[in-house]
This record gives sequence, C-alpha cells and structure tokens, in this order.
Amino acid sequence: MRKKTKFLTVYAVFDESTQKKLKSLQDKLFEMGYKGKQVMDIPFHVSLGSFPIEDKQILTDRIAKVCSETSGFSIKLKGVNHFRNKVLFVDKEENEQLNRLHKLFDNNYADGFSWRPHVTILIDRARAVRSARKYISQIFKPTEAKVIGIEMGEFFPAEKIVGVDFVKR
Repeated sequence: MRKKTKFLTVYAVFDESTQKKLKSLQDKLFEMGYKGKQVMDIPFHVSLGSFPIEDKQILTDRIAKVCSETSGFSIKLKGVNHFRNKVLFVDKEENEQLNRLHKLFDNNYADGFSWRPHVTILIDRARAVRSARKYISQIFKPTEAKVIGIEMGEFFPAEKIVGVDFVKR
C-alpha cells in the first residue's frame, strides 16, 4: 500500500526522563555520523493509529476524553530491533494499558501495516541500520518508561496539533 501524503497520527508520549534517555541513544548515532530520515520535530513516542485529516476534531475530542479518564503508566523498554533493516527501534515488553489505548485509536490510514508498538530511533538505508543496530545493541540498557499523555500530529511535514497529559491520580 502506498503511503498517504497527508494524515494524522495519534501517539502516546513519554515523560522527560525517558525522552532524555532516548535522545541520548539517538545522539550517539548522530555523533557516529548516522543521519537517517526519521521525523525529528516530535517527541519519542509509540504510535497508536493514523487517520485522515478530516478526522481532526473527532480525534481531538476523543484524546481529551481518554486523557481525562486515564492515569499515567509505565512500560518496559527492553531492547533494540528493526523493521526489514530500514527502521531501527527500541522494542517494549507487552503492556495491557498500552494495548487498551491502541484499541481506542486503532486505525491505520497511513500505510496499512499491522500495529507493532515501538519507538523509532533511526530510519535509513539497510546497511546503515544494520551497522547502527550492532552499535546500539551493545550500549542499550533496558529501562522503565513512563507514558504521560497523548499527542496528535499532522504529517508531512510534521506538525503537532494537540497534546494532552493524562489525569494525575
């Protein structure tokens, strides 16, 4: 399936501490000369679903409702993996709370791939991703990550539309 030119993505975002850890990992790749084609204008996240532009108001309302009824939660970032040596990502352990969020935003308008929750670190040519994966696999340490809210962005170019934190309980 061909990627749509303009679409919305709803994604779960992490706390500042997790953002810093993931940015440090990515920065190590940049220092080694990897550049990639990943989107840099949004925080590290787990995508929950993608939608047509026309769904903006429906999604904005749904995000507000879901966030008002949801508390933050932790997930375990467990290792490094890849999609066909094109996307290098941090993988996570199975998490029921994240799965429940996904069910509320389960749609894949953008590219038709099945949902595989992950945190993208690098998108590049196969050779670069294989090389970067070897390096990152040696230095990555499993960590707890706190999911603190939901954002929605428009792509491409990337632009944040809305961001809502979960209620504090």
